[in-house]
Amino acid sequence: MIVKDVTENLSLNRLQPHMSNAEAILAGRYQIVKPLGGGGFGCTFLARDLQLPNKPACVVKQLKLQVHNPKELAIAKRLFDSEAKTLHELGNHDQIPRLFAHFEQNGEFYLVQEFIEGQTLDREIGGDRKWSQKELVSALWDILQVLAFVHGSQVIHRDIKPANLIRRDRDRKIVLIDFGAVKALSTDSPESLKEEINETRTVVIGSLVYMPNEQLAGQPKFCSDIYALGIMCLRAFTGLSFKELPKDKQTNEYSCALAVAKANIQMNGRLATIIDKMVRYDYRQRFKDAREALQALEKLLNITDVSIASPPPLPFQLEEPQGQIEVGSRFYIQRPPIEKDCCETMLRSGSLIRIKAPRQMGKSSLLSRTLAFAKYKGYHVAHLYFQQADSAIFDDLDLFLQWFCGSIASELDLDDNLEKYWQGVLGSKNKCTKYFQRYLLTAKETPLVLGLDEVDLIFQYPKIASDFFGLLRAWHEKAKNEEIWKKLRLVIVHSKEVYIPLNINQSPFNVGLPLELPELTLSQIADLVQRHQLTWQPDQVEQLMRLTGGHPYLVRQALYQIARGRMNWENLLQLAPTEEGIYGDHLRRQLGNLREDPELLEAYSDLVASDRPLQLDSQLAFKLRSIGLVKFVGNQVTPMCDLYFEYFRQYFQQNFRQITVT
Repeated sequence: MIVKDVTENLSLNRLQPHMSNAEAILAGRYQIVKPLGGGGFGCTFLARDLQLPNKPACVVKQLKLQVHNPKELAIAKRLFDSEAKTLHELGNHDQIPRLFAHFEQNGEFYLVQEFIEGQTLDREIGGDRKWSQKELVSALWDILQVLAFVHGSQVIHRDIKPANLIRRDRDRKIVLIDFGAVKALSTDSPESLKEEINETRTVVIGSLVYMPNEQLAGQPKFCSDIYALGIMCLRAFTGLSFKELPKDKQTNEYSCALAVAKANIQMNGRLATIIDKMVRYDYRQRFKDAREALQALEKLLNITDVSIASPPPLPFQLEEPQGQIEVGSRFYIQRPPIEKDCCETMLRSGSLIRIKAPRQMGKSSLLSRTLAFAKYKGYHVAHLYFQQADSAIFDDLDLFLQWFCGSIASELDLDDNLEKYWQGVLGSKNKCTKYFQRYLLTAKETPLVLGLDEVDLIFQYPKIASDFFGLLRAWHEKAKNEEIWKKLRLVIVHSKEVYIPLNINQSPFNVGLPLELPELTLSQIADLVQRHQLTWQPDQVEQLMRLTGGHPYLVRQALYQIARGRMNWENLLQLAPTEEGIYGDHLRRQLGNLREDPELLEAYSDLVASDRPLQLDSQLAFKLRSIGLVKFVGNQVTPMCDLYFEYFRQYFQQNFRQITVT
């Protein structure tokens, strides 16, 4: 069975025959706006999420399955859930739409995905429109990058074509949509669902124009996607239709040489060799997957003058690199597999996640995205900032726990009802536990995700810290045996090492999923450079890496200032390790952290005076790491980056006598 191309003449009445257009709200939250298309697999609609601020746009896909027998529906549901899980995992890539929800309603199956603003590539090629060689290489590079991720996740797309590739407006990157994995479920006939043996059979999916012979025979492979991409590249570069593409009379294969000759244009010989290998008739002669094809393209770019040229970028808004990065910002860089692990763990009953990293490393940004994902899954979310509490709150455990409970109730739009549950002779911790068990966790049907940001503040108050953290650990343990507590998911964010005395069996800092955010890699910094629409040489990216150590805030600050035209590359390097430079406030804050602890100050002085890594006292080393001043090299430490090394070396040289006196 071949899936037909989408059409534009759908009616909302096809969504739910018994539902009027004004009532087209799915799962109580997704309001249908208009149809986007449809085909053999069902219908696609633009919708808005009524439960989120500003009612953001999303895409609802209705998968039509004409089955009614309970056993058949159970099989379909199992397959549907499996495919939705795959889509969710793939959605952790920036160039694949995120899966927000999947559900069944009135016997129909639905997927809710991220809405991508942009144009499909069929608007760029076909007819009189075609790509230059630079545009071809740029698009091929971009698509192979995301396709390598897909293949690395053991997924075959099975329907690569211009209509399934969107040039995203905000950054001009190409986004891969409409996965064949979902179509494998939706195009299955009712008869196939009646036989258990057919549950996992492969369905012939795709568009004939781009389909290789093994896929047509129902045996798609990773290289089937490579074939389809190669055919698309041939058409895009030559401007020839599929019927006009010439084949070699002896091998019956498509050939770049024949195609460019017919179009009366020229192509780089090594690039032609790559595309020829992509479109071989025998799948065994093609690149086995996208990673192998990408490596061949990388080799080409390293030895020839073929360059990548993206279409002119659209205007964009720079964002001040302060505080957490907004959900949906183009300047947030994912650090796989952290985001995926965080979201998947949050979905598990009674889960606890601990996010730890030095200041300005992106902890709050990750927490915000985790909580946003929880909202998309229909969970209730409470995001607490302990800095919002009055200082007097931390002097008394009972007062603090009442503030804690009341704040969560407020986040959930509930009356606090403290007078009802804060009665009797039971201690404060028991009252707090009763408040959660009998009120907060029963007020809503769905799970409650509690995000606790910057809990370091509580470390300063030992009088309440041990009792409060012991309470969190007790709730986590309750979730192992008591159903009501399985609804609670905890996400704890902190910067510093936990040095307050906590019983090992009463601490939440040695259970659950620990996530320590790493610095950005060289390739991630290069990605950020592109997102700031800067044209840099590889050696500049490497210099920025050495200067900042990949610290997200330090990297973004440099790129922001240069992109705004406030300084140039030479000024950055010259002034960065000085009070006059853009990092002056940050460096003074780090100096203040050292001055609070004379032992730390002396240890760091010894470190920057050395020309090699040193092995420090374990507690000192971890304290220095928690404020971001060092990185570990085995059991030894070294300054985190050139910025810290140069600034503090100058500081200690100028203030040596004063430090000695101190």
